[in-house]
Amino acid sequence: MKNLFLILFGAISLITFSQTKVGEVYFNDIDTFEGAELMLNGAGERERLYALGLYLDFEVEGVEDGLRVANKDADMAISIKVITSAVNGAELKEMLRNGLERATDGNSYLLENEIRDFINLLPNDINKYDIFKIVYKKGGNLSLYKNKDKLGQVNSLKFKKALFKIWLGGNPVDEKLKEDVLASYTPNPILGRWKTYDKETGVAINIVQLYMIENKIFGSIQRMLRQSERDAVCYQCKGDDKNQNVEGLVIMKRLKHAKDFKYENGKFTDIRTGEVSDCDIWIDEEEMDVLNVKYKGGGGTHQWKRVKEDE
Repeated sequence: MKNLFLILFGAISLITFSQTKVGEVYFNDIDTFEGAELMLNGAGERERLYALGLYLDFEVEGVEDGLRVANKDADMAISIKVITSAVNGAELKEMLRNGLERATDGNSYLLENEIRDFINLLPNDINKYDIFKIVYKKGGNLSLYKNKDKLGQVNSLKFKKALFKIWLGGNPVDEKLKEDVLASYTPNPILGRWKTYDKETGVAINIVQLYMIENKIFGSIQRMLRQSERDAVCYQCKGDDKNQNVEGLVIMKRLKHAKDFKYENGKFTDIRTGEVSDCDIWIDEEEMDVLNVKYKGGGGTHQWKRVKEDE
């Protein structure tokens, strides 16, 4: 599972993604957290108190990866949706303290300053269907949101590890919830980041992120690999794409599933010429890390290579 970048960051909330239902609430299968697009790994419910979704940009094998996720210094997020009116701020703070005591095997006092800072961010008034988001950015920045409002942040990787272990650690507050959020995820192999190449020279050009909206595949340029092209503008593009920055430009649109790992009848924008052409993409089972891309005027089939997690 990989990061999903669009030039539409500011308007992404207006787009309807596919969703996963947990009880009476829904979680977007793809969601935005402080500019990073993360994918829902799993979601579950705890004792009719709240539903929780775990968002990552890397794959897990299953419940045994709980500690790895909690300890990992990588972008991730937890979305908590309150499903009862019976919990108030004081009770939530007490549950959090108890969870941290369990997660640290009774050593939460070693993180007392960070715990106090974080708990002080929690509001006293909590209503049914309030949404809390715990967003961790690689490097130690952990932020807390209530609905759309940022309540504050705590800059500590150690605290982040302990906090996530409340649900993912060896002594979680709810074993079934841990299993649900760490369920082994089998992603659509088409989705993710792909490195494109010049067909004649073999030189890499950019990285394109493929994602899904309403069962159709879209693709945006996440990064131009030549530093001198990072600020390039598509002057030749047409319509709403004209004069837009190349990085973030949605160059593949509305590809429909045909069969197996093939999507077709979409549109492809050539950033060199601005031409928009019909486009098909597919993966052959014997080469799952190679994406075949064919569009009119492209000079045959292009082969893009999957970007690995550490690239």
